[in-house]
Amino acid sequence: MDISNIVKTYSGKNGCMCGCGGKYSYTADGAENYGPGYDVTDSVNERSVKIIAKKVLTDPRANRTESNEYVFVEDKVKGTIKVVYFKTK
Repeated sequence: MDISNIVKTYSGKNGCMCGCGGKYSYTADGAENYGPGYDVTDSVNERSVKIIAKKVLTDPRANRTESNEYVFVEDKVKGTIKVVYFKTK
């Protein structure tokens, strides 16, 4: 899977998505050029990005209508969400 246009992924519980209920994984480029303004090099995990991205992008429930900056799959029964964030610059 080509992840060159992906910055990061999130997988965790539904909610605020600050990271306390889930995990952000960054691509190396995402961490360097699209990070949150502080060092996230410990969260660079391109394998995890590929796994989450494949799950989200192949899921027929994926919500692509809300924004062109991200795609997400929300499982309300399990109370989880998976998000793929794309480059916007």
